[in-house]
Amino acid sequence: MKNDRVIFRVDGSVEMGMGHLTRCLTLAGALAEHGARSCFLMRGHAAGLAELVQRNGHAVQLLPDPDAWTPGTIQDGGLHAHWLPTTWQGDAEQTSRAMDGLGPADWLVVDHYALDARWESACRREGLRILAIDDLADRAHGCDILLDQNLVRQMDTRYRDRLPEACVRLLGPRYALLRPDFLAQRRLLTGRSGKIGRILVCYGGSDPTNETARAVRALANLAIPSVAVDVVVGMSNPHVESIARLCSGLPRAEVHRGANNIAELMRQADLSIGAGGVMSWERCCLGLPAVVVDIAANQVGALTALADRGAALYLGAAASVTVEALGNAIGELMDDSNRARALGEAAFALVDGEGRSRVAAACG
Repeated sequence: MKNDRVIFRVDGSVEMGMGHLTRCLTLAGALAEHGARSCFLMRGHAAGLAELVQRNGHAVQLLPDPDAWTPGTIQDGGLHAHWLPTTWQGDAEQTSRAMDGLGPADWLVVDHYALDARWESACRREGLRILAIDDLADRAHGCDILLDQNLVRQMDTRYRDRLPEACVRLLGPRYALLRPDFLAQRRLLTGRSGKIGRILVCYGGSDPTNETARAVRALANLAIPSVAVDVVVGMSNPHVESIARLCSGLPRAEVHRGANNIAELMRQADLSIGAGGVMSWERCCLGLPAVVVDIAANQVGALTALADRGAALYLGAAASVTVEALGNAIGELMDDSNRARALGEAAFALVDGEGRSRVAAACG
C-alpha cells in the first residue's frame, strides 16, 4: 500500500460513542505501517475530536454542518438518520467535494450507521475501492470489503442479500481492530487464577447514562476493602466529579480520566465491569473476565453471543440492572474463582490481537 491515499468517513459523539472513531484510527495506524496516508472526513459537530486524529498522525477535514439541524427521515435514511445533521444525499455531496479537493484516493473507509449503499454509490470514483465497517446488518452496502468484527449469532448469513456478490466479507472477532498495545499486553500475560484482587470499571469514552456511578455504588455495597478498583472515565464525561466523590468512599479506588493505558489496566485487572462495543474485544484479547450490560441496542447481539460462549457474564440492558443485582453478580464471581477463570479462558480464545494486521492485509 505504499503511498496509497485512504479517506475515512466517520463521526463520534456522546450518542454515537467513540468506538467508531477508535477502530478507524486503529485501522489507519495499521495502514500507515504499510506506507498509506489517511485523511479523516468528519462532521463539524465532531470538531473536538480533530486533535485526537491529528495526534495519531493523520490529516482531518471537517464537513460543515448546516445552520439548522435537518437530518433525513427514518424512511429515507434508516433508524440512525438523526446521526447526521443533513440527509445522506447532502453528506455524500459534501464528502465528494472534499474528496475531489484531496485528489485521487485508493480507498474510502466508511464507518457510520446513517450511511448505506446509496451513499457509497454516490461517493464511488474510478479506481476507488470502498471498505464499509458495520455491525448492524440492517441496510445494504455497495462496498468491496465489508468488515464486521463482532461475534453474533448467524454471522455468516445475516448480510445475505445486503452486499455485492464479489464483496469480500471479513466477519468475526478474528478481525477485531485493536491497538497494538493490546497485543503487546497479551504477550505479557502470565495466566489468570480466577481470584479477584483488582477490578476495572470502564464503560467506554462517553457513558451518557453514568453507569460508572452505578458500578461504584455496587462495589461500595460489597464493602471488600482488600480489593483495588480502577475507575476509567472519558475526558468528556460530565460526571467525573461526582464519580470521584463516590470513589473516595472506597479504600483502594483510583479514578483514571482519559486513560491512555487501558490495555495495561486490563492486563492488571482480575475482573472488569462495563458495557459492549469495542471494549468487548479488548477484554477478550487480554482474557479478562467481565460483568457486562448493554447501553445501546446494537450491543445486545454481541453480548448475547459472548454469554453463549461463556466469555462474559451478561446481565441485560443497563437500565434494568439495579445496583443490587450488579453487586450480586460481582460477588458471585468473587466467591467462585473457577467460574471467573473459565470466563477469562473462553474470552481469551476468541480474540488474538492480530485483527488490525489481517484487515490491513486484505486492503493490500
